[in-house]
Amino acid sequence: MKAAVYYEGGGPEVLRYEEVPDPQVGPHDVLVEVQAISIEGGDVLARAAGPAGPTPHCGGYLAAGVIVEVGTSVTDRKVGERVTTANVGGSHASLRADNSRSAWPIPDDMTFETGACIPIPFGTADDCLFEFGRLVKGETVLIHAGASGTGLAGIQLAKRAGARVLATASSDERL
Repeated sequence: MKAAVYYEGGGPEVLRYEEVPDPQVGPHDVLVEVQAISIEGGDVLARAAGPAGPTPHCGGYLAAGVIVEVGTSVTDRKVGERVTTANVGGSHASLRADNSRSAWPIPDDMTFETGACIPIPFGTADDCLFEFGRLVKGETVLIHAGASGTGLAGIQLAKRAGARVLATASSDERL
């Protein structure tokens, strides 16, 4: 398969597009043919610091695509399913193996590009609002950086839950 890999830390100039071995599919994994990725701040920081393990290193947290193989113990996903995936490393490639619990279905009318952008901002917002914040219908929530990816996700999730939402941004233009 093809992958964007690096051998040392640095900026985009250290990336190489190379042929690398296909990922191994374990019993609890799905193999996804990647259609789109999202480059997150963590991707940039990890590349700048350099690979933590063997090289070449294929980075990337988020990808969306189509499942082309499922592990022998996978019962919750199927070949041909459109999914978004989130995990540490491996998304900047044409194939990605990931635990089936880290692959979530995306609707047919959602683009892969949108699907690849969902897990971190929506997962973070969901954890903050409901897991840690215990937000319930009728409450008021203040979301700082409301124009950011996580802020916009938080606004949508809080409104869907029936909360009153107040938001801040760095300027009036961003609201």
